[in-house]
Amino acid sequence: MNAPEQAPSGTGMDRRALRGGGLLAAGTIVERLARLGRNILLARVIAPDQFGVMAIALAVIGLFEAITELGVAQAVIQNKKGDTPAFLNVAWWFGVVRGLALVMIALPLAPLLATFYDIPELNDLLLAAPLTMLFTGLTSPRIYALQRQFKFGATLWTTQGAGVLATIFTVIVGYQLQNAWALMLGVIFEAFLRCVLSFVFVPIKPSFKLDPEARRDLFKFTKGMAGLPLLTFMILQADTFVLGRVSTTALLGLYSMATALANFPLMLFSKVVQPLVVPIFTTVQDVRPTLQIRVGQLSRLVWMFGLPMATIMAIFSEPLLVLTYGRPDFSEVALAFSIYAFFVVVYMASMVSFSVYLAIGKPERQRLVTIVRAVLVLATIYPLSVRWGPTGAALSLLLALVLAMAVQLFILRRVIGLPIHTYLATMRNGIIAAFVAAIPSLAVQRFLDLPNFAAVGSAAAIGLAAWGVCILLERRELRQLRRAGATYDAAAPPGPTQNDL
Repeated sequence: MNAPEQAPSGTGMDRRALRGGGLLAAGTIVERLARLGRNILLARVIAPDQFGVMAIALAVIGLFEAITELGVAQAVIQNKKGDTPAFLNVAWWFGVVRGLALVMIALPLAPLLATFYDIPELNDLLLAAPLTMLFTGLTSPRIYALQRQFKFGATLWTTQGAGVLATIFTVIVGYQLQNAWALMLGVIFEAFLRCVLSFVFVPIKPSFKLDPEARRDLFKFTKGMAGLPLLTFMILQADTFVLGRVSTTALLGLYSMATALANFPLMLFSKVVQPLVVPIFTTVQDVRPTLQIRVGQLSRLVWMFGLPMATIMAIFSEPLLVLTYGRPDFSEVALAFSIYAFFVVVYMASMVSFSVYLAIGKPERQRLVTIVRAVLVLATIYPLSVRWGPTGAALSLLLALVLAMAVQLFILRRVIGLPIHTYLATMRNGIIAAFVAAIPSLAVQRFLDLPNFAAVGSAAAIGLAAWGVCILLERRELRQLRRAGATYDAAAPPGPTQNDL
């Protein structure tokens, strides 16, 4: 038997990571800008209450998916044999069975949920929604295996391509129907396209023969993931479920559109940066000192760019929302948007920490953190939402996440030996940059009576200046990341030969 090839050198890996990440970043930015443009256009022809109804429908879809989410995608990326036909075949069948199970769960519950929320039109939407789950289950899992090799071309064409095409479709249908059905049809069409394109660009050949070793490995990993997606979903969608009951669908629609705008950086992070983080950590999963360095570097960059961004978004929240969506009633959720902007930054930082557990094959380490967040959210979101509406819901999410991150730091110290004070130091330059951005932002908002477009333009200028400060503060760190790999190349364990796309 031939010896397995050595893991690629750090320098070569980083070149592929940067090249693949750059390609993925460009495609993701185009896709997310297209989605943002869709929301901007449709907010002018579809009433806020229809967005509220759709927010509930999407939350229900997410709930059904979270109930049976087992982390198959993460298992394919983490496992050293994740790109083999045997492993991919087992992963695909997992997805198929899960998709069929979701359809069977969702259909009989649709009328009950419509009655619970007292929204009759929700019933038909929920009867159509399971199609998205079925198409998702049929999607080729090979797309995840290629992420381990930093080959994101298939992701670009499959995920981002489907997203852009579905966005165009949704806008066309939206102007014709002008209701929640346009949004639902867009979601279904996107899932269908993603499934079809996955077999065009990264096909697999399903077989009824399930490899025992692959099945054991997948079961072992998914056992550690059990419950985590559901808890995470409950945390992230609790605001939608609660506001759907204690406020009007119109106010929920305004809130959902506001948080969609606030989530824009998070969506870019999860689609561009996160696919790189787990493979990078996986490469050094057995070299704990280097793993600590990587966690610190990536966390520092998140805080450095995220905190000033959230600060500016919060200060300019009202003109930003009103200008973006063209409706003055969005001022009602400006404060909630401000709070949610900081929630997004903390959540991005938490995703870096969670990636450590995925990389070392111990996702169960996240369970305690997720339980703490879930308990705090469930204990506070209803009373805060009743008291302060969308602002209370956003505040509940932020407070729970901050406290859970504190727990996360103790777990990281135990798992990889990362000192708590070392992690906290990664926030320093981000806080400095946020303070620098806050002074001129507050001055503009307080002393200058600018029209919305001028206020947003000022916010963009201040933000770019703040990021310039960030780059100056972290120029050494950025250079080190560009040269990353040399420190762990010698210690990297051998890896199996991996096929090109």
